Amino acid sequence: MPREILVDWTTPAGTGFRTVTYWAESEPVAVQRANLGALLGTIDNLLDSNTVWTVETSGREMDSTTGTLTGVWSEATAQTGAGTVAGQCVPDAAQILLRWNTNSIINGRFLKGHSYVPGLSTASVTDGNLAAAAVTAFQGAVNTFVAGLDGFGVWHRPTGGAGGSFQLAQTGTVWNEFAVLRQRRG
Repeated sequence: MPREILVDWTTPAGTGFRTVTYWAESEPVAVQRANLGALLGTIDNLLDSNTVWTVETSGREMDSTTGTLTGVWSEATAQTGAGTVAGQCVPDAAQILLRWNTNSIINGRFLKGHSYVPGLSTASVTDGNLAAAAVTAFQGAVNTFVAGLDGFGVWHRPTGGAGGSFQLAQTGTVWNEFAVLRQRRG
């Protein structure tokens, strides 16, 4: 059963940005939140100084097959940080795309997940894309994050009469182009 842990973002344009992650309910939420905070803290030096992230202190747990809410969690330890690069922020539509890979095949395809990170400093942009040094820094943070974890994964929502599935992430990659999150499923 997956546990949903959310990250709220504030950028120079304001609030309303959110990163959704899923974790195995069997692992301690305090450790999961600390690991997520460590990942984000590692990339603070690539974010605009007016960008702030906060890992929420409560959230939902659901049945992986049906998506039905089964419980809630709470853990009060603060997990927050801010960008450190003075200057300008890229437009809000331009976000970093982190892709999470599993070894599971569902409906004939590998199950993959995505996370979007807003608030990148323009100092990390070259020719309209993520600069090579920034890709390397993000990839290093993602590699460390995935290698040291127990329980981080991807939840495939139940769709079209087929049940959902939660699978552990095996690797993560960073796309060198900007991504636009056009729609969030609710």
